[in-house]
Amino acid sequence: MLASCSSEKNRTVDNILDSRFRVYQISGFQGPKIDIKKDSLAQFIIALHYDVPLAEIESALAWNSETTEEHINALIKNELLAKKGDYYQPTLGIFTLDRGNALEEKAQKVANEIADSIQNRLPEIKAIHEEANISQQHDFRELSLFYLSNVILDNFQIQRVEEAFLGQERPLRNGSRYYLGIVEDDPANKTEPFGIYGNRGLLWNDSIGISVYGNRRIESNVGWDNYEDKDIHVFDEHDTELITRKMPELFFPVLLEILNENKPNFEATYRELNFDKEVSFEEFFIFWYHWIYTEATDVLIAEDIVQKPQNDMFYYQVAVNF
Repeated sequence: MLASCSSEKNRTVDNILDSRFRVYQISGFQGPKIDIKKDSLAQFIIALHYDVPLAEIESALAWNSETTEEHINALIKNELLAKKGDYYQPTLGIFTLDRGNALEEKAQKVANEIADSIQNRLPEIKAIHEEANISQQHDFRELSLFYLSNVILDNFQIQRVEEAFLGQERPLRNGSRYYLGIVEDDPANKTEPFGIYGNRGLLWNDSIGISVYGNRRIESNVGWDNYEDKDIHVFDEHDTELITRKMPELFFPVLLEILNENKPNFEATYRELNFDKEVSFEEFFIFWYHWIYTEATDVLIAEDIVQKPQNDMFYYQVAVNF
């Protein structure tokens, strides 16, 4: 039985096994009931994406027919794979190097629009910073990556993007709602794949949460997840409300207008790169949005609006009960 039809060709299963892929999940508290990072399932899915015959995949993974059938049934049950006629079709976002590079290039126009709009609203954003107690210890420039990327574009904004721009709940797979994607990583990268900035919680209890923001959460950056020896920026209850509500809400109408104006181009890219064969537009876009805000952040860095923190990582503490 053949695998899925794809516009990307000429990749062998050996090449796939020698490459590096990362599995990313975007969700609140729900997630898949199967771990595709285990048992070479991510590589199996990628091979199907590239139309590698099932017999070749089995041979390379040293699976027997029973093992293959077991994994296929589990993936189908969890709605990460579908049988389409005589082939199997992955049903999650697959962001190979070719696709990722194309998305990076296609993100530049809208990223520049977002970066320009951020600069236009800087006085108002800075005024909110001046309301915060943390402004007594840290100036705006020191916090600029956190404010202008994580707060108004990424972690404290993305739910609004989902609700107001996409207007859809996350996909329901086997009883759980989540977005899932496999992203290929260039071994030469000294950052996370495609330099994408992201947020990671390190400690969470009833009163505080400690997280890190940046794009160096990688094995070569030893100790990145050890917050105890880092300079942590503390946002008390008052400040936490400012960065989770007031500041992102200030910029969101501008962001939403830009996204709506560019939606026809987003939908064209969705079809052009054949993501419409795999996932909904909403699941495709929420991943591509990470490329978009990363490009906007890098524009602001290049224009010296944003200052990178030491080691490109920003550690912070928020109040959970505010």
